[in-house]
Amino acid sequence: MGNLAFVFPGQGSQIVGMGRAVYEQSARAREIFEEADRTVGYELSKICFEGPSADLDSTTVAQPAILTTSVAILEAFVESVNAKLGRRSSDGIEPRGVAALPAALRPRFVAGHSLGEFTALVAAGVLTFQEALRLVTERGRLAASRGAKGAMAAIVGLPAEEVDRVIKDTLPLGSAVVANDNGPSQVTIAGDSDSVAKLSEALAKHGARKVVPLRISAPFHFPDMGRIGPDLAAFMHTLHFHEPVVPVIANVSAIPHPSASAIPEALVRHLSNRVEWLRSVRYMAERGASTFVEIGAGQVVNGLVKRIADVKLLNVSDPLSIAGALSTLRERAAAATSR
Repeated sequence: MGNLAFVFPGQGSQIVGMGRAVYEQSARAREIFEEADRTVGYELSKICFEGPSADLDSTTVAQPAILTTSVAILEAFVESVNAKLGRRSSDGIEPRGVAALPAALRPRFVAGHSLGEFTALVAAGVLTFQEALRLVTERGRLAASRGAKGAMAAIVGLPAEEVDRVIKDTLPLGSAVVANDNGPSQVTIAGDSDSVAKLSEALAKHGARKVVPLRISAPFHFPDMGRIGPDLAAFMHTLHFHEPVVPVIANVSAIPHPSASAIPEALVRHLSNRVEWLRSVRYMAERGASTFVEIGAGQVVNGLVKRIADVKLLNVSDPLSIAGALSTLRERAAAATSR
């Protein structure tokens, strides 16, 4: 269609039961979960489907679990599209991700919110699912064992610039930051636990409508998390980064990654730099993306998108929503053709 953007959720979107429905109905989704279990060496699928939630909220489990669930749902979506069209690979090699979609349904951009950027890289063919899974598993392990300790909280009702001013007036330099610029009046803060608590109280007094502690066990996009960057960079030397089949918007710059070779360095900065989600969504919308399709558990990302751009929203998280999204996309394609 040329006007689609596929977006993927990050940590905090996890919920017990996620991915179970596509696992039960999609052969390709089952393959993804089974590959994940083999790769990580434990029953990750069982934790996704049955919990307990305390395990699913742990950074070391949440990161591979969210990636796996989102990729499984994407592959179930692709499988459903191609089944309806009767499309099969002619050379026996089945493409994966958005490369397997017909041109009319291939997105103009892909992007992921925070951890979701790794799913976007799989969707665009930059990394295989297995390599991305190994990467986020190592990222979670490093963050838990050697990364910064602290907390994160969502702040609703204040723009990033105002939160930055309150941080400057309230806390010592570097003790807390705006980690995600999520919208015109919504941000996420990160820092050491005491600073996040003190800042949350100050922001509530300053006019924030809502302050919500996040179910995240480590403060990502926080400068001190950069200490694990060299180890993560060394690990990425074992992976193979390919040129994306569609542009992947980088969280740290809000523009497409310029090349495959530039991606590892951006992923290192991703640990300690702000997620520029507001600018990312505006970039895609201003360049022709008029329908955003969130692929993953829940509707967290499109809840942010709707406050940024006047675009159409679709959510894909289970077989029912896959069918609904396909029906909607076919209707819009038919309407566009008849004009």
